[in-house]
Amino acid sequence: KVIINEGKPEGGELITEAVMQEHKTKLITNYADKNIDGIIEVLLSLRVNALQIAPELRKNLVYELIRNDIFQIEENDSFEFLISILDINNNSLKHAITSLISVISSTLRGVEYLISKNRMVVIERVIKILKEQENGSVTQRFCIMQKCSIKDTIIPCLVDHGLIQWTISLLKKSLNSKIHVFCLDFASAMLANIIHTPSTIQYLEQNPTLTTQIMESLLRLIRENIPVSVLMHLLIALSYLSKENFSQQIEECQFVDRISEFVESYSQINTAENEAIEIDKKTVLDLCAHMFHPKDTTLDNSETMELNELKVEDRIREYENEQGELIFECFQDEVS
Repeated sequence: KVIINEGKPEGGELITEAVMQEHKTKLITNYADKNIDGIIEVLLSLRVNALQIAPELRKNLVYELIRNDIFQIEENDSFEFLISILDINNNSLKHAITSLISVISSTLRGVEYLISKNRMVVIERVIKILKEQENGSVTQRFCIMQKCSIKDTIIPCLVDHGLIQWTISLLKKSLNSKIHVFCLDFASAMLANIIHTPSTIQYLEQNPTLTTQIMESLLRLIRENIPVSVLMHLLIALSYLSKENFSQQIEECQFVDRISEFVESYSQINTAENEAIEIDKKTVLDLCAHMFHPKDTTLDNSETMELNELKVEDRIREYENEQGELIFECFQDEVS
């Protein structure tokens, strides 16, 4: 079944309470009966409903999934039901369950539902699935923790499970093999959000060698032929590292000179024939001008670059449009 919603008008009504409860009952029954195909059918049906609903109603749909406690997390004060489904060794089921988790994690309330009482067991399971997937695969796209990375309390879990290194490795692999741009875009946005978090800054201060490696890798990657959205995320990540507390690593990596060289090189790109490339170029250069500038030298003569701080609410949310409406991912190559 291909579950792309093409050419169909988007629905203007939320899924009804009765239909939601019917789905939950079927999910529980099929699980009890060990009916894998039945579980998949219910999960995909919920997601198709999510995809077909009008954008302005999508947040309400997520809230309804939480209110009806679709995964029985609050009812049982346990993640056992959801974890048991995640642990079933079936690729179609992993796709179906992670895609619905992705829908739920599209709001902060949804993320909080998935880590009820600050328990990270679901996050840890999804990371495990993420690392098991072929790079760029549909299921991997749903497992990337960009949506959850807006919640500070989740970040140490992402760091502990090596998602900084995993993301950098994925980006490096993409230079020599084709990896779906969505994975690169979401992973690099997640990386920027991870590095933005105070707990990560503290962790990196305590691990200077790792910080140097990260800084060096990002400074190399921005000179490669990578998608513009990814480039912007990496520049934002680098701006969070351009602080006094990393002055030693900044010096070791020749950070200031290399950012200046990047800006000089990028400004030479010929965009005469292409308006879209011209807009991208201007956006990248404006971003650099905003984020990287020599520190005020009235106090000292250091040339450390300082960040024009982005506020917490400016965290990267790749899953919302300019109107703040949720974007539920849907891919042409999704087949179950």
